[in-house]
Amino acid sequence: MSNVFFEPWVGCQYSEGINGKRIMVLGHVHVCDGCDNCGVEKCDDFSTQKVVEDYIVWRKNGTIPSPGYEKWLQTYLNFVKAFFGFQPEPEVEETDFWNNIMFYNYLQLAVPTPTTQAPHDAYVRAQEPFISVINSYEPDVIFVWGKPTYDNTPAYKGVELEPLQFENIIAKRYEYTLDSGKKCVMINVHHPSCYFSYSQWHEIIKQALC
Repeated sequence: MSNVFFEPWVGCQYSEGINGKRIMVLGHVHVCDGCDNCGVEKCDDFSTQKVVEDYIVWRKNGTIPSPGYEKWLQTYLNFVKAFFGFQPEPEVEETDFWNNIMFYNYLQLAVPTPTTQAPHDAYVRAQEPFISVINSYEPDVIFVWGKPTYDNTPAYKGVELEPLQFENIIAKRYEYTLDSGKKCVMINVHHPSCYFSYSQWHEIIKQALC
């Protein structure tokens, strides 16, 4: 994969998918103030894989991996609740979920705090790695967390689709044609770090997986 710094979490049963569809969850950015070499030198202590592993451990036994992690842990849980329509049992249902999806953060450098605005060129530099990842893993559906991420993804061999809608929720969609010729539909969902109705967004997710 080209210029990918934060390599994705890929579940051990990703190829099997969910409802027969390979699912990619696209987050926005990692938060880490550990060094000045982010995006340049790989870090042994921080990776997308470790973030997901830390979340899974937290769900199973309540262990918070580091002070201040509570907010992003809840962010991941909010999306999981939207996916299921309820808070799943962590040992089986949620473990199966993470085993069957992939998770990738769009920006290929971390920011020091949740409120830090990433530089504009970080969004531009994220486009090539993103294209490389989706061509490598060929997801059927991409759930994109938040408008800034969705709006900054590249218009690569694609076309806008009619949005999905449930009650007052409208979810934009964009269809990529991958290098293999396969179609891949990207759907903009509310960023789960903010308050939202997970039951309503569950209806959007159900439509996307039909």
